[in-house]
Amino acid sequence: MMIKVQHQDHQWQVVQPDAAPVPFESGAVAFDFANDLARAHHAETGDSSAVRVEVGEAFVDAVQYD
Repeated sequence: MMIKVQHQDHQWQVVQPDAAPVPFESGAVAFDFANDLARAHHAETGDSSAVRVEVGEAFVDAVQYD
C-alpha cells in the first residue's frame, strides 16, 4: 500500500487508498501520521507498505516496510 503525503495550496494532506484525504497544517505531523499508518498496515497484514512525499511534480519514497 502506498500512502502519500502531499503538499498542495499551502496545505499538507495524507492520501491513502480507499479513504478521504486527511488535512494537516504541518508536513512533519502529516509524515508521522502516514508513517504510523504504513507501519500498522504492515504489522497487521504482512503486506508491503510505503510512504511517498509529494511536493508539486517532485516526490521521494521516504520509507518502505516489506
